[in-house]
Amino acid sequence: MNTFSSFLKSEMSKNNYSQNKFAKEIGVSSYYLGQLIKGEKRPPSRNIQNKIVETLNFDEIQKSKFYDLIAKEKNDIPSDIYNEIKESNNWNEIRKRLKE
Repeated sequence: MNTFSSFLKSEMSKNNYSQNKFAKEIGVSSYYLGQLIKGEKRPPSRNIQNKIVETLNFDEIQKSKFYDLIAKEKNDIPSDIYNEIKESNNWNEIRKRLKE
C-alpha cells in the first residue's frame, strides 16, 4: 500500500465502512469519496484529512503514514506537521530547529 487511495480504502474496509456511510461521516459526497478511493482525485484538503483521521480513529503510526502519503502525492508538508507549525507562536524556535 503505497498510495493514499489504497491506504484509505484498506482502512475503511478494516473499520467496516461502506463508501456511503464513510462519506456521510466525513462530510463529503459518496461520488467524491469514490473518486478519492480510485485515485481519480488528488488527496483532500487538510480539513477533510483531519476528519478522516478522527473518524477512523488512527493511532500515531497510522496517522503519520496517512499524512505522509498525502504529502508525497500533493508535494506538500504533512498536515500533522503543518498544523503544529501553524499553531506555534514561536517562529524563532522553529527556525532554530530547522537549522540544526
